[in-house]
Amino acid sequence: MVDPAPGATTEATPIAVVLATRNCAVGADLAARSVMASRYPAFRLFVVDQSADDSTTNALQHFADDRRVTVERMQARGLAAARNFGVARTDAPIIAFTDDDCEVEPDWMRAIATAFASDERIGIVFGAVRAASYDRGAGFIPAYAMNRALTVRSISRKARIEGLGACMAVRRSAWQLLNGFDELFGAGAPLRSGEESDFTMRALLRGFSAHETPAAAVTHHGFRTWGEGIILIDGYMFGLGAANAKMLRLGGLPALKPVAELAWRWLTGEPVVDLNHRPPRLRRLAAFLRGTWWGFRMPLDTATGRFKSGHESIALMNEAAAR
Repeated sequence: MVDPAPGATTEATPIAVVLATRNCAVGADLAARSVMASRYPAFRLFVVDQSADDSTTNALQHFADDRRVTVERMQARGLAAARNFGVARTDAPIIAFTDDDCEVEPDWMRAIATAFASDERIGIVFGAVRAASYDRGAGFIPAYAMNRALTVRSISRKARIEGLGACMAVRRSAWQLLNGFDELFGAGAPLRSGEESDFTMRALLRGFSAHETPAAAVTHHGFRTWGEGIILIDGYMFGLGAANAKMLRLGGLPALKPVAELAWRWLTGEPVVDLNHRPPRLRRLAAFLRGTWWGFRMPLDTATGRFKSGHESIALMNEAAAR
């Protein structure tokens, strides 16, 4: 596959879909089936399996004869690491991501391709994450909605786009320039979440734009009970705090504006991600500040915007993971 000229993204532009999964055989199969049911004419699916056993790989065995599908095991853990692993093994100019508890809409990839084609500066695209039907008295399914398409072109406007990694795509040139996702972020990594926020911030700082569109949508089945939700939200806030600390270190004064907007929204508004309730503000703030503390302490490679992975970082990672 050859990267087209800037701005030349069309419906025929190849898309690689990277689906990271861990110990979720039924969900991974459902997600993969939804991708393969897409109406888009030029795509491949790469499943990165970090499961503890062969159950997920076995569940996907019925795709063995489909040359568009690749399933590969990965021993290391971490969502960002899995996504980098998948992207590195593909060559499409656009890479789309979803999770193993989601189903993509049939026109999901077409909407993603259309968004990238609209502006050659767009490096990352987010879509809508819609919650499947569930018992709202028992817990929640995280969802993210928007009313219209929006493009953000500078770090000072970052707070206008949040986005979820369950419905996300990146331009390969952006992924290459940024040296991929920072693997200390994301589920299964020490900083627990925030790989998509961190990537967006670094992309904006390097001159790319970020875009979101309701036309690209997935259905999320990731139900959490109220008890499970506490752990999930703490992880969200921890990773977000670390990502914002890094943004301040890399972006300087222009990065103060989105942090201030985020703080004001927390004080006066509702969470951007629909959690079927308003989590306690103090608990969210405490988790955010813990993540911010680690984000300021971690050694940083300013050339790539990724945290360094040397001995000092490993010691700090272990300390963070234990908290």
